[in-house]
Amino acid sequence: MIDSAKINNLIKVCLANLSSRQKEILEGRYGISGSAMLTLAELGNKYGLTRERIRQIEVLSIKGAKDNAVSNSLGDFVKTASIQLKNSGGLKREDLLVENLGGAAQSNQVKFLLEMSKRFHYSKDSADFYPYWYIGETDQKNAMSFVSYVLKNSERGNFATAFDTAAKKFGLTEIVASNYASVSKKIAQNVFGELGLSSQPEINPKTARDWAYLVLKKEKRPIHFTEIALLVSNLRNKEAHAPTIHNELIKDARFVLVGKGTYTLGEFGVVPGTAKEIINHFLKKHGPMKSNDIMSVVLKQRLFKENTILINLQNRKNFKRLDDGRYTTLV
Repeated sequence: MIDSAKINNLIKVCLANLSSRQKEILEGRYGISGSAMLTLAELGNKYGLTRERIRQIEVLSIKGAKDNAVSNSLGDFVKTASIQLKNSGGLKREDLLVENLGGAAQSNQVKFLLEMSKRFHYSKDSADFYPYWYIGETDQKNAMSFVSYVLKNSERGNFATAFDTAAKKFGLTEIVASNYASVSKKIAQNVFGELGLSSQPEINPKTARDWAYLVLKKEKRPIHFTEIALLVSNLRNKEAHAPTIHNELIKDARFVLVGKGTYTLGEFGVVPGTAKEIINHFLKKHGPMKSNDIMSVVLKQRLFKENTILINLQNRKNFKRLDDGRYTTLV
């Protein structure tokens, strides 16, 4: 990060030899004096001039500032910005680049210097992409091709697979690939730092149900709904009410009740149903089993008491004990 004093000095270099009005108009338009950015109309009202006249002064002022910047090269700023961009594959999302160069407090000043330097190219905000800066057209083409490939192949299957395949195809490191992905509004990063499509609930959770799913998928263990609510609250920095979370868990078939108030995800291979139904499932799957073996497989699925399993096995309408001590299903 470049020292704020150096950034302010570089801005003075860019504004050198400009008239007071030219400096004030550039400071107002770019918000580089610490005040909010002003429109042409607002500046026109301030100076009693038309919007067109303010625009003309701005154009001439920018030309003068760029000439000053080029003649003085802006030294360390250009060097540091170039390194940041090269390390990121020649392109970087504007807010991330600005944060690395001068911090959020001097974002307007950094953007001004990037433009005045005439060394870098800018792509403005659009429906599909965040604003970003890049070194050359080749870098921009590589980034856009990579993002397009990832999005196209994600529609056909798993995002992680599409991302890894694209990175190999384009010869990108994980850092550069992730950086390219960050400029797309269709790709996002969740609270755990995992990349995915911004349309995916586990990447961009919006409802209590989405957050509960994300927590359970990340934890990979059965969790009581009160703990789920606590984990969601910590992630959102906003209180999630336990009753609300519980209601969402009950309504969605993806969540499987494995004990009193305790849930996990069905996608983890958990068999839904009562103790009787789960015992029946495993006896049909594995054939006759001894009680200890039945106990073992069932308890991996549910937080039942052992007596609950044994009592169910004694039900002669559902299960039969064979001569060798094994049980089979009658259902």
